[in-house]
Amino acid sequence: MGVWERFTPIPPNSHTPIRLHFKGAQVDKERPRVYSGEALRCVAMPMGGIGTGTIALCGDGSLRQWQIVNRVNHLAYVPDSFFAIRCKTGGKTIARVLQSSPLYDESGFKPSASVNDHVVPEEQKHLLEDLPGVQATEFIGEYPIAEIRYKDDELPVEVSLEAFSPFIPLNAKDSGLPAIIFNFTVRNTSDKAVQGSLTGTLQNAVGWDGKADISGVNCDCYGGNVNEDANDGLLMTNANLPPNASANGSMALATLSESEAASWSDRKDFWRDFAETGEIKSSPSGPTAKGETVNGAVVTRFSLEPGEQLQVSFVIAWHFPNHYVNWDQQGFGVKDTKSQFWLGNMYNNWFANALELVEYVRREFNRLANETRRFRKTFYDSNLPYWFLDAVSSQVSTIRTLTCLWNEDGTFHGFEGCCGASTGHCSDVGCCPMNCTHVWNYEQALSKVFPELERTMRVTDLKVQMLPNGEIPHRTVLPLYLNRWQNAPAADGQCGSILKTYREFLQCGDKAFLDDLWPEVKRAMDYIFEKWDQDGDGVMDGPQWNTYDCNVYGHNSFIGTLYLAVLRACEEMAKIEGEGNFAFGYHERFEKGRQVIESELWNGEYYIQVYDAEKHKETQYGIGCLSDQLLGQWWAHSVGLGYILDSERIRKALESIFKYNFREDFAGFEQKPRIYADETDAGLLNCTWPKGGRPEGQAILYADEVWTGVEYQVAGHMLFEGMVDEAFRIIKAARDRYDGRQRNPWNEVECGDHYVRPMASWWMLEAAGGYRWDGLRQSLSFSPRAGKGFRSFFITDSGWGTISGSELSVAYGEVTLKEVVLPSKILTFPEPRVLRAGESLNIG
Repeated sequence: MGVWERFTPIPPNSHTPIRLHFKGAQVDKERPRVYSGEALRCVAMPMGGIGTGTIALCGDGSLRQWQIVNRVNHLAYVPDSFFAIRCKTGGKTIARVLQSSPLYDESGFKPSASVNDHVVPEEQKHLLEDLPGVQATEFIGEYPIAEIRYKDDELPVEVSLEAFSPFIPLNAKDSGLPAIIFNFTVRNTSDKAVQGSLTGTLQNAVGWDGKADISGVNCDCYGGNVNEDANDGLLMTNANLPPNASANGSMALATLSESEAASWSDRKDFWRDFAETGEIKSSPSGPTAKGETVNGAVVTRFSLEPGEQLQVSFVIAWHFPNHYVNWDQQGFGVKDTKSQFWLGNMYNNWFANALELVEYVRREFNRLANETRRFRKTFYDSNLPYWFLDAVSSQVSTIRTLTCLWNEDGTFHGFEGCCGASTGHCSDVGCCPMNCTHVWNYEQALSKVFPELERTMRVTDLKVQMLPNGEIPHRTVLPLYLNRWQNAPAADGQCGSILKTYREFLQCGDKAFLDDLWPEVKRAMDYIFEKWDQDGDGVMDGPQWNTYDCNVYGHNSFIGTLYLAVLRACEEMAKIEGEGNFAFGYHERFEKGRQVIESELWNGEYYIQVYDAEKHKETQYGIGCLSDQLLGQWWAHSVGLGYILDSERIRKALESIFKYNFREDFAGFEQKPRIYADETDAGLLNCTWPKGGRPEGQAILYADEVWTGVEYQVAGHMLFEGMVDEAFRIIKAARDRYDGRQRNPWNEVECGDHYVRPMASWWMLEAAGGYRWDGLRQSLSFSPRAGKGFRSFFITDSGWGTISGSELSVAYGEVTLKEVVLPSKILTFPEPRVLRAGESLNIG
C-alpha cells in the first residue's frame, strides 16, 4: 500500500474524501494519510504532556526517543518496553510483538543531513531478533492522535491502536499530563472463537539519567529498583535514591480494565510463558542489585467469537519531579557550576507519583479521550488541503517536547529546539536557552492554543527580564531569581516582545493584563528610541542584532517593518490606556518611518537594505531579496494593524520572494552552513541576490539555508494577500520534505530538533480564513482567502469550534460575541451572544 492510500480508520473517527478548487486547480484529498512502507522509516510522533518530556510512538510500532527524565536525548531508548498479543484458535497458538522490522535493514538508504529520526537503537533490533514481530504496520498521525494497524497474515484477529496523550486546547492542565493512553482494538476475523491475551511491558527506568546506554536490564544508573502491585498495574520506584536526586521519581504501567501484573527480567523466559499460556510468571520485583533493574508487565485476557471485537486500554505514566537546570549558563553570567538550580515541573503540583496520575486518568478517561478526539475531529473537519492541515497541527506537538518547560512555579519557558543531529555544539540538553526573543517572534501556536501559558512569557519578558533602562535581554536565565544577563538585546526580539504583549492582550481581552504591563511597554519603547532611533525618523539605525545571529546595519525593511508594527501596536495600546499624547507620538514616528522605508528601500520589485558597505563588510544583505523582508507586515496583519507599507508594493515584494527565492530543487546549489533540504527537494531560500551584488566575504548568516519557520511565515502572509497558489506551493514543498521517508513529520529541524520557529504555521490557518479574534471587543472577523465554501477550525480565549461562510459552531468551551465581521456585512448583538459547546450561530 502506498503512502497516500487509505484504510478505514479506527472508530469513533471518520474521514471522507473532499474535492477542492483553488483558482481552477483541483485538489483531491484522501483522508487520512496512511504512512506505510518506506514512508514509515522516520515517523516518530512525540507523546507526552506540556513540560513533561516525551516518548515517541514510531511508524514500526516501537517506543523510542525516551525523554521523560528531564533530559534531552533523541536517541535514548529504554529496552523491554513494548506491547504484544497472543491468540489461540482451534489447536493453533500464535504470539507477536506489536512491532515490525522491515526497515531495520538500512542497506541502500541514505539519510538526509541534520536528522536522526530514522535511527533504530540496537537494543530495539535485538528485541525482534529474539522475539517475533508482526509482518508490517501502517500509521496514521493526526496530531495529537496516532493510529496503527498491525498486519500479519497468521494472526486470526485484526489489531489496531489509537494512542495519545490528552490534548485539549485551552485546558493546559489536562494537556500537561505525563502519560500516554494506548487503546487497542482487537477484532476476530476468523470463523472460530479466539482465546487471547494482550500485554504491555515497561522497564523500571527510575534512576536512569536519560543518557547512559541500557543493555537488557543492565545499566550503571540502576540498582534499588522496585515494582509494586497497584490497581490493575504496577508502580515503579527506586529505593536507593535520595529524595532530591535528579533521577528520582516513579513510573507506572496499568490497564483501565481487569488485568494481572507481574515482574520479569529475562526476555526469553518472559516470552516462553506468554506465548505458551498467555500469562507471565512473576520474577522478584526488587529492590534490584547495583547495575540492574526489573521489568514489569500487565496482561489482560479476552475471548472473542467470530466477528466480535473489544478494546483494551493501557496507560504509561511517569513522574520525575526533580528538574534542575542541566544546561550551561556561564555565557549568560551564571558562573556557579556546582549548585543545583531547582525548576521542578508543573505536574508536581497535581500528583505525588505516577500512580496518582494513573488514577486520575482512570477517573477522567472518557472526558479526556472524548475531548482529545473532539479536537482532532474538529481541526481536520476542514476543506483545506490535508497537507496544509498537517503543516499546522504537526507543529503544535513542539509545545509538548522538551523544547518547552512548564516549571513548578507555573511559568512557561522554551529553548529554540532540542540538541540533535543538526547541532554540533550541544548533545543532551535544550538548544540555545532560553525564551530567545527573536526565534520566538515567529511562534504563533502557543498564544492561541494555550494563551495563559504564553502570557507568563510576557510577564517574564517585561517584569523579570527587562533591565532598568528598558533593555530586554534576548535570552532568559533560569531560575528567575538569578541575576539577569546583561548584554545588548536583539533588535528584532525587543520589538517582538512588545508586539507579543499586544497579541496576548487581544487574545484574552483582559484590560488588567495590559494595565499591568503598559508601563513596562513604554519603558521598552524608550529604550528603542534611545538605542536605535535617536534621530526620531521611525527607522532603526546602528547595530541591529537579530535572528540571523549577526548585526545588520543601516536601514532595512526586515527589522524596519517590525519597528513600524511596534509603533502602531503601541499607538493602539496607548489609546486603550487613555494616553492620547503617547498615541500621537507613536503614530507620528510611524508615519516618518514608513516614508523613509518607501523612499529609500523600494527597488521596484522588493525592499532592500541600505548601509555603509565600506564600514560594514560582513553579514549584510544589501540589494538581496530577503524572505524575511516583510516580517513586520506579517505581524501587523496577525494583530489587525492593517498595512504599514503600500499594499501593492507588499504584494509585489511577495511575488519577488517567490520568484527569486523558491527553488524546485537544490541540485548544484551549496546550502551552507547547514543543510535542511535534499537536492531533489523544493524549498524557499532565506536570501538570494537576483540582481547580483552579493556582499563580498560573509553575507548575512544562513542566507543559503531553508527554514520552514520562514517558509510558513511567508506562506501565511501570501495567503492573507490572496496569493493562494504560491503559498500552497511553499507549504506543500515543506511537508513533502517531512513525509516520513527522510524526515519525521513531527520534527521540523533547524538549530535543533522540534524547533520553535515552524510554529509560525498556526497563523497560516488564520490567514487562509481571514480569521481574527479580538477579545477586548469580543469581535470575530472572517474573510476567507482560500476559495469558496471555506470551512476551518477557529479558537478564541474561551472556546473553539468550526467556522464557515454560513455557520459558526462551538465544539468546546463557550464563545461570547458582540459582533461578527464578514466580508459583506457585520452582525452585531444588542447583548453579548454566548454560544456554548454544541451550539451554533447562523452567519450566512
